[in-house]
Amino acid sequence: MATSGKDRDPAIDADVRNDGSDEITPDKSGGGSIALTVLGIVDFRYLFVANMMMFMAFQMRNVVQSWLALELTDSQAWVGVINGSPAVAIITLGLIGGVASDRWPKRDILLWVRIGLGLVNFAVGYLVMIDVISIWHLLFLSLAQGGAIAFGMPASQTIVQDIVGRNRLLTAVSLNQSLSTIGGIAGPALGGALLGIMGVAPVYFLISAIYIPAIYATWRIKTRTRVERTSNTSAITDIKEALVYVRSSPPLRILVVLNVLGLVAGFIFPIIPVYARDVLDVGESGFGILMAAFGVGALVGGLGLAFIGNVKHKGWLLMLAVVIGDPAVILFGFSRDFYFSTVLLFLFGVGAAFYITTVSTLFQTYAPERLRGKIMAVYALTLQLFPLGWMLGGFIADTLGAEMALVLGNGFSISVTLAMFAKSRTFRELT
Repeated sequence: MATSGKDRDPAIDADVRNDGSDEITPDKSGGGSIALTVLGIVDFRYLFVANMMMFMAFQMRNVVQSWLALELTDSQAWVGVINGSPAVAIITLGLIGGVASDRWPKRDILLWVRIGLGLVNFAVGYLVMIDVISIWHLLFLSLAQGGAIAFGMPASQTIVQDIVGRNRLLTAVSLNQSLSTIGGIAGPALGGALLGIMGVAPVYFLISAIYIPAIYATWRIKTRTRVERTSNTSAITDIKEALVYVRSSPPLRILVVLNVLGLVAGFIFPIIPVYARDVLDVGESGFGILMAAFGVGALVGGLGLAFIGNVKHKGWLLMLAVVIGDPAVILFGFSRDFYFSTVLLFLFGVGAAFYITTVSTLFQTYAPERLRGKIMAVYALTLQLFPLGWMLGGFIADTLGAEMALVLGNGFSISVTLAMFAKSRTFRELT
């Protein structure tokens, strides 16, 4: 049972049955109409602004952090380690974040997490400014950032349904993902350009400043739902219950396997800065453009889903995402043309938006209310194998070459997904 705060109740979803079941009557209105309804909810607009600024700061940090790691070590492997290390903390602490999101107001969790992330970025900028930064400082602070994200990610995912209602979830997740990606498009391009003009430390300070409006917008959210606990169970008991439920649910098992494949599908990201500098010869600004192209693709894919509305055959949508994204990544490894590489990263972004939006929606759709936060923590935990793949991809690229790393990683990903889709009726009928 969910209880709301006294300031503003969550949006009522008239199509959600009140008999205790999880069944939802399909929304018969058009996708554009649903999108306008979602955008009309005050708290969703605040959430959108906060997430857009957060995503902009996060993508700027990815650019400057990748470049700083490359300058400190001249190693693709270290670029992968630094960018993948937050995933280690998220995997370690993510389930605790799920328990927290079911026990405390999600808005409060997000507020404190975003304050912490702003301080971490300020600390990196300060260490660079006084010229004492080392790769070990960067690694420690990346792990600290991952710890903060671990507590905030389940709350960030589940608060969307609390605000808009379950029947508008796919549209809301699509809008949230795509509109937030506006920040993701500006972030890499701006970060890459400012790196060449200002240097590393000022960019980190700017990232910290971007967190201020994100924190303010989060503070303005008044939806304060939480799950009313019926017994005083321990956190470990709650986690075990969620894991048992996931293991017993065929749709959730499929989604977990797909997310695990992210371990090999994430090989591309430590390779992009090396290609920008050494293969395509476009420097910091070109690196920013390449990352921005990925963001534009994610924006286009997310907005497309948002205005289509609730796609019934979500298993087919997941398969489409993989068919678009994985071949584009493999081709990127063999491209020596900057413009063609930019187009390929755009396509990868489209596929990524289809995948992330659909998987996030399905995890919440198949999760009972009492376990939603903890099951979304399982989602967040498995999804973090994608950035963890940055670490593995960096090592493989250093050992076997970038082209072989992408062929092995994304070739394996698309092959396994195609085999699962062909053999599993549950996969094909995911709704």
